[in-house]
Amino acid sequence: MSILRSLKTSFSKAAWVAYNTYRKGLRYGQELAATEARLSGSRDVITQFQWERLSRLLKHAYQTTVYYRELLHSADIKLTDMQCPFDFSYVPALEKSMIRERSADLLSQVYPKRRLMKNATGGSSGTPLVFYQDRAYWNQRNLSSYYFDRWAGWDFGGRQLIVWGALVDVDRAMPWKQQLNSFWRNHRWLNGFNLTEDLMIRAFKEMQRWRPQTILAYPSSLYLFAKCLEDNRLTPNWELNGIISSAEMLHPHYREVAERVFKAKIRNRYGGREAGIIAMECKAGRMHINCHDLHVEIDSHDPYSQPGEILITQLNNYAMPLIRYRIGDIGSLSDEVCPCGNQLPILGNLLGRTTATFRTRSGELIHGGYFTRQFYGIDTVRQFQLIQDSYDVCRLKLVVNDEFRQDTLEGIIQKIQARLGENTDVRVEFLHEIPRPKSGKIAFTISNVGNENNPPHSVTVLASNN
Repeated sequence: MSILRSLKTSFSKAAWVAYNTYRKGLRYGQELAATEARLSGSRDVITQFQWERLSRLLKHAYQTTVYYRELLHSADIKLTDMQCPFDFSYVPALEKSMIRERSADLLSQVYPKRRLMKNATGGSSGTPLVFYQDRAYWNQRNLSSYYFDRWAGWDFGGRQLIVWGALVDVDRAMPWKQQLNSFWRNHRWLNGFNLTEDLMIRAFKEMQRWRPQTILAYPSSLYLFAKCLEDNRLTPNWELNGIISSAEMLHPHYREVAERVFKAKIRNRYGGREAGIIAMECKAGRMHINCHDLHVEIDSHDPYSQPGEILITQLNNYAMPLIRYRIGDIGSLSDEVCPCGNQLPILGNLLGRTTATFRTRSGELIHGGYFTRQFYGIDTVRQFQLIQDSYDVCRLKLVVNDEFRQDTLEGIIQKIQARLGENTDVRVEFLHEIPRPKSGKIAFTISNVGNENNPPHSVTVLASNN
């Protein structure tokens, strides 16, 4: 069996070379080496590279899109005014609503329709967002993915279990094509949309024979898979190099359970369909920002001590430039020097979606992470979801086992009321399962109360030499 696995790995490595050569050209090896050199290089190297790309993109957007030509004129901004990243922060941010309303005006007029590749977010925080990219964008995005995924022990041809299930990915190809892609890539799939105990145990038995080297998974799906194995006293013999978690918040209890069961370290990956990989966790546990593909800002007066909304500029999407795009997440920065030795800037905290931030009548903002922490260590709660419908009313959805006690529920309610107000009406719903939305990503905390405060001034910081 080990000989067959080695032969399959060798075949898959050769297939990856053929695929990348076909998609990216004969120079793809040189491009990958250049990408790796920049991302592993000094801060000065990446800063200079990033500013050159940023200036070029803004010039392209002004000259070839209706939207940015009108935007810069209305804001009285000239391209000659852009002398450094700080000047760039005066360009008004791009909102999701503007992409929906003026999608055609955001498209570059020099790109023919046949070159446009339609993509969309899963809509986990509302209506799906449609946008366009091109092959050159995807080629650059893949090169960065190859670099960062190696931090988790992945390499071309390595056996990888994927616990995933975004519908847009499933619908993009016919089953035969999926099977062919999985074969030559050396992937096996476990549908993250349908994690029944029976299917997870069957997948475990298959993996005991196949023995994956890495796992790529939604954090919530990874946690459910790990809990299922632990509850059924099933011990993996897979000797994983590492685990990549992506597309959802990686809560501490998710990490603790998964690393204990699979006996491997998780490398958390933060990204999005609009942007690709935004940041990746290194061996020292810091989230390094992908400055090769992105220019990132924090919408805060002091991004190192005060979290704010994350603004991204995708440096490689010339088909539909997204400049200072408000992606919908909240985070902050760290100015420390990482012990791992990599000089890419560090995302200090990633606090999740803006819709996960709860609000009180007095104007206090409470991140949803406070509420999720109240469930850590409560083994009688299998799933939960807290929804703030108004300043006075919350819905708490719970999936519990037979040992769940009334005093546990009362303690949870008291902790919710301690932050939102003692008169908050917490309406409890007991369910057999919390259904996943179309995106496949479960939001554990949701606030439907709008933020009436004005957004603070944004600060460009990620490519600075701190």
